[in-house]
Amino acid sequence: MEETVLISIMALLIVLAAFTSILLSKLKLPSLVGFLITCIIIANYIDLPEGTQDVVDIFSNLGLIMLMFAIGMEIDITKLKVQGKFAIGIAIIQIPVMLFAGIIAGSAMGFNSVQAITLGAILSGASTAVVLAVLKSNNVLDQAKMDILVLVMVIEDISQVIMISILTPMMKGGTMSTDSLIVLIIYIVLFMVLCFTLGLKIVPRIIDWFYERSNNELIALLCVGLLFVLALLANFAGLSVAIGAFLCGVMVGMSKPKEVVEHFIDPLKVLFMAMFFISVGMEVSVDSLVSNIPMIAVIYLIFIGCMFIAVNIGYWVANGDSRSGWISAFAMCTMGEFAFIISKEALDYHVIDMSLYSSIVGAAIVSMIILPLLVRSSDKTYNALGKVVPKPVKDIGHWFTVQRDMLYHGLGRASYNTKKRFTKGLTNVFFLIILIIVLEVGFFYLYTPLSDWLTKNFGADEYTWRIVILFANIIVLLEPFRRVAKFMKFSVYMIQKGKHNQDMMYIKGADPKPTYEYFSTLAVGAAMTVFVVLIVPNGIDNLMHVFVLLVVLAGTVLYQAYKYKKMVSQNSSESETDAETATEDAPAEEGNEGSA
Repeated sequence: MEETVLISIMALLIVLAAFTSILLSKLKLPSLVGFLITCIIIANYIDLPEGTQDVVDIFSNLGLIMLMFAIGMEIDITKLKVQGKFAIGIAIIQIPVMLFAGIIAGSAMGFNSVQAITLGAILSGASTAVVLAVLKSNNVLDQAKMDILVLVMVIEDISQVIMISILTPMMKGGTMSTDSLIVLIIYIVLFMVLCFTLGLKIVPRIIDWFYERSNNELIALLCVGLLFVLALLANFAGLSVAIGAFLCGVMVGMSKPKEVVEHFIDPLKVLFMAMFFISVGMEVSVDSLVSNIPMIAVIYLIFIGCMFIAVNIGYWVANGDSRSGWISAFAMCTMGEFAFIISKEALDYHVIDMSLYSSIVGAAIVSMIILPLLVRSSDKTYNALGKVVPKPVKDIGHWFTVQRDMLYHGLGRASYNTKKRFTKGLTNVFFLIILIIVLEVGFFYLYTPLSDWLTKNFGADEYTWRIVILFANIIVLLEPFRRVAKFMKFSVYMIQKGKHNQDMMYIKGADPKPTYEYFSTLAVGAAMTVFVVLIVPNGIDNLMHVFVLLVVLAGTVLYQAYKYKKMVSQNSSESETDAETATEDAPAEEGNEGSA
């Protein structure tokens, strides 16, 4: 390609994108909207020189690497450990809700399994840059509450990186043999384990060692070189280069020269990020946007509806105030950078077609344009809602709020060790949920190739092996769900303790049996396991296994109810001293189990 052609292409794209972004900034719209709209116009109405697509593709890959590196550097692991309890409490509700909402919506619209999971991953996060820009310009939340939102979106970023790691072999799987796919998954697992164990512990120390013996320019250059090394290794492992860039950003963010590197890459980041979003916009045609307006509206409404509900529930569970939850829920109703990253990767692997891709990009643009209006009206709608909610609804909400308040009241009166165990248990539940999602996606994707392989090598029919895999799925899921149930039991104990401290349970000296003692972690864990296995497709046409699992599910529920009735009848006359002794033993046992 001639030098003048390269320069003319860069000049045209960047100048027009910058000009449009400046104009839109007067309307308090983020620069990303300017990049996207500019390139949609350029790609559809301006004749570009030959070779434009090659230039855009090269710089867009560099932009993706820089974008993911910058996102990784923003993640402060130490701050997340110290201040992340409240944010994790929100994210543990919001992320699974959005993921499953996307999967269910995609399935309802006739998408295949990979497309539905991809849609769930796309919808599960918000844009940190856009959210912060809109909140700061409207001044509806103070800095402390905005910091909470940043932490929530950091957790979203981490979860979406994990989702991309899962989706990569799924997207490639359609063109790969079973053996090649299994090898690819092994490579990916090894790469992720090495990065999250040795990488996060050793690489920051190496960077610090060089920093003490070098100058700012050289250490920044070293980190940028390391960025491309990790991106290349991720590509060799079968992952997107974005994963390697993100992990490198986390490693550099944990080192001493973090600010030096940020200062060095800021100009490069802005340039290459612009090219990435320009490449996203150039894939979309105006005709495709117009013809897919109904689908754009559907995706947008699903996103804002589920995100608004999920964030509000997350704030409620985490014991945040309702006004902040309401405003924060509106603020997070904009699709994030990962929506473009995941959808672009899905388009490149031919998982989604141009029509669906245009719909996703269109919905993302709509969410960014409408966000300032939503944020500005959030306070007024919150005040108006309090006047129109029916009294029965308020009464139900009040009952649930009392239970939540008792939980936090119990924590407030608990010892430091008990609070620490609760926090660890909450964090572990978040990662257990991610693990369960990963396992279910893996089982769902391996049902067909694994049953075929087992049939060819060990005989029997495919139906038999699918049943075997189904029960293996149950066995594998039982332990994570049992641990989730143990944390639920510990939470019930804390609610009981909070009620006891406020004397809400005691009338004329009566002492009901502490609720947590009839809570069977095995029964509850088994019930959740069976429920999840029932709703995940497995390709088994014969419904006999569904009947059997429903019987098992009903049996576990009846067992829990029987245990409750038996415990209450046997222990209704126990003394207050005995009950206190039982509750004093519970925190250590349940807390240790919850943090295992």
